[in-house]
Amino acid sequence: MLCKKRVTSSPLIALFGLLAIFAAIPASLAAGEKNLIVNGDFETPSRTNPPRGWAMWGPDKDKIPARYSRDTQNPHGGKACFRIYHPAGVESYAVTSPGAAIRPKQGMMYSVSFWARTDRPGDAAFGWVTYQSIRPFVDVSAPGYRAVPVDRRWKQFRFEVCEGWDLFADESHYLMLSFKPAAQIDQERTLWIDDVVVTERPSPRKDRLANPATIRYAPLDHRLKEGPELAMVVDCGKRIRKASREVGGVSFHRVAGFMNLPYDKEGRYRLPAEQEEAIWQLRLPMTRFYALGDEPFTLEAAIDKAAVFLKRIGVSQATVPLEFETQGATRTLSPEVWARGVRHSIERGYGFRYWEITNEPYLGHPGMAFTTADDYLEHFLAVGRAIRRVHAEARIGLAINSRSPAWGNYLLKKAAGHYDFVVPHYYCGAHSKSPSFEDFVLAGNYQLLDEALRVNALLRAYNPGRDGREVYQYDTEWGLHTYGPNHERADDVVRNGNITGMMHRAVRLIYYLREGMLRGASSWEMLGYRRSPGFTFLAQDAPRLRSMNYWLYYYFNRHVCPWVVAIDGTAPYCEGTVYGRTYRGPLTPAVATLSDDGRRLAIIVANGSWQRAMPCPIEIRHFAARRVEAVVLSHSDPDGYPLLADKDDLVHALPVSLDGAKVNLTLPAHAVAFIDLEQ
Repeated sequence: MLCKKRVTSSPLIALFGLLAIFAAIPASLAAGEKNLIVNGDFETPSRTNPPRGWAMWGPDKDKIPARYSRDTQNPHGGKACFRIYHPAGVESYAVTSPGAAIRPKQGMMYSVSFWARTDRPGDAAFGWVTYQSIRPFVDVSAPGYRAVPVDRRWKQFRFEVCEGWDLFADESHYLMLSFKPAAQIDQERTLWIDDVVVTERPSPRKDRLANPATIRYAPLDHRLKEGPELAMVVDCGKRIRKASREVGGVSFHRVAGFMNLPYDKEGRYRLPAEQEEAIWQLRLPMTRFYALGDEPFTLEAAIDKAAVFLKRIGVSQATVPLEFETQGATRTLSPEVWARGVRHSIERGYGFRYWEITNEPYLGHPGMAFTTADDYLEHFLAVGRAIRRVHAEARIGLAINSRSPAWGNYLLKKAAGHYDFVVPHYYCGAHSKSPSFEDFVLAGNYQLLDEALRVNALLRAYNPGRDGREVYQYDTEWGLHTYGPNHERADDVVRNGNITGMMHRAVRLIYYLREGMLRGASSWEMLGYRRSPGFTFLAQDAPRLRSMNYWLYYYFNRHVCPWVVAIDGTAPYCEGTVYGRTYRGPLTPAVATLSDDGRRLAIIVANGSWQRAMPCPIEIRHFAARRVEAVVLSHSDPDGYPLLADKDDLVHALPVSLDGAKVNLTLPAHAVAFIDLEQ
């Protein structure tokens, strides 16, 4: 969704099982209970900032000790409290000291209570932060953050997490509290907290979620083994699986929306013919529209317009998810309205069958319709039942945040049997301290691909015996999603759409196509503006420009044959750190697909190294090639603007030779090659 905060950086991800109690509760501990927080009352005098037992967190440049001080003016209790000042645009915040972190135990519940006030009423944020290790820091899925509505008077808040639901003791070895004065990074606010108490008691929850860290699944298969040189063998005699062609989709924003494309708010079609033809040329196997019920015309009219438009661009309705509710999930549509829209689609004879219930309900900001995962679960189940009553062949989609225990694992379990596909939105921010090109293109992908495999394992665990109807992932938004050095929106960051973002998508597409961990994937997004090139494929204010990602998909969808065939051989490997974990894989991921009649072979190879060009000998087995040609996409400027007036700035003919059963070429650095062979 355009212009929004992503899950990886949103401070308001709602937590399952966290209850905010705004009425006063006793501040004293029950008999025999121990406060697990060091200096939670801030009564210990301190000559340094932050006070003893507390630490600054976030980017080093934003860690200013004077902003984290012990304050003796107007504390809630005793003689002092903790003052945290947050200037607008700053990313640092306060946590309990890692050296005094809580060590979670199996089967226990952890309750926190604290008092808070502010100089500027609004939403602060409280969160639980978990690590597997603190030397070095190794991140694990955390319960996340919750809004704390503060004003100028002291108010008490209480939250809880349960081991086995919100976190797992055998993975989350260190539990810390986190306080952010401002729920949104662009807000200036001072937050005072006092009398912070955490207690440990047996959890009332006796049934446990499956632990993603210990659930068994096959690791990501890289096909190419580690070696000093790139040398591939493609065996056309070994057909591995049907190619996951539907991963080559690109999503639209809305039928109209604020961009007024492809329709305006009066319902008039206004996409320029030149751009319509450009979209047709992408040969999209799928796409997606959302917020159809949030247009100035009726829901039925929006469905009609989506159907007409898909015919104009040559996309089958049978592969396209539709989502009805408001942009930003600020309110819901009733189950009856959902059923009415689905019934309209059936009566018109449309082929729509994918119904995605709510776009990113987990983002969490003021005005959201869903405060907790349970709120969304209740809505999802009611809407799903209403749809199935009118559409027996419906495919019902559950929106999840795969890194959130509440909005991922919990929903997968509680809604099991009621969803046919899940929608994860695998955006990548390559979360390492100083990410390199290789981190963005390779390690960031390897982390997310492993995450996708883990979600598949959870789907299998929670959905056994579905009468032959497999539950699968169908991602309707994804891409490289990083912010600029001055907190620029991801939409406006050129890296997300230039050679770095393009190569990130190229590597992901190779694995999606070859390994089939997703049934379909539609990346973000088709239409945008020149000023926001991070995701834009086509700019409405510059109709003749084409993004680097446009040309990637143009060639990718032309080089997908029906059958994935075996690849073996060697490649140099690289490694990178994401969320504190190291991921290793080839510098040169590749995929080969074969036509039904076995007469056409398409090979895609990506070079994720910024500097190193590689000779690329390919041995072809069980395929007597008579012709070979190749094209390569590469751009020399890591800071280059993504939208191009001239295709030749990116797309080049690639010299390639055929010597019997061997293809020889040199793969340029930071490039993806498309190789076509015919018998």
